[in-house]
Amino acid sequence: MSDYYEILEKDLSATQMLNAMQQLIKKDPDFYDPYIMAADTLFSESKDDKAAMLIIEAYKRATLKITDNKGNWPDEMLWGYLGNRHIMRALEEYGMLLWANNETMEALDLFRRILHMNPNDNQGMRYNILAIKLHLGINEWEEPFIAKDEHGSELGLDAFKVSKWFDKYASQFPQEFQWLLDYYAKTYNS
Repeated sequence: MSDYYEILEKDLSATQMLNAMQQLIKKDPDFYDPYIMAADTLFSESKDDKAAMLIIEAYKRATLKITDNKGNWPDEMLWGYLGNRHIMRALEEYGMLLWANNETMEALDLFRRILHMNPNDNQGMRYNILAIKLHLGINEWEEPFIAKDEHGSELGLDAFKVSKWFDKYASQFPQEFQWLLDYYAKTYNS
């Protein structure tokens, strides 16, 4: 993990970054962040098939790591534990890949699993679930919530705006979100 973050601090070309990530994958095939970074590099070069293969490999390895011998997923996998984050990101990236390929029911199922394991939802799975329920595409739903600096560079999602959006529309899907809203009420209002 420390090697990974050290490499990210360097000013590398896309080719150098890809090579560095491939070396990290060889060194530790069960640390999944390098798969994701390598896939992002390949996607940026329009090498979508190779990128998708990396995401699929990370997902398969991650699920083997977290499931028991009967294929059961853990009841809990909290983001607060640093060792879980690379696993959870691999699961999320696979869900995003499914969604991008119009396999929305499979993506929805995966996002639900992730959310149930970590209801504090540091990754924003509830937003992905709501977007799918509202029949929004993977790229179109985020557009209104992307914060930009004075130069127009994207800074990420505006947490306040996306949270208001969720609060407005989640009530349309009580079967999907009531358990989560109850969890938040119990956890944060106690």
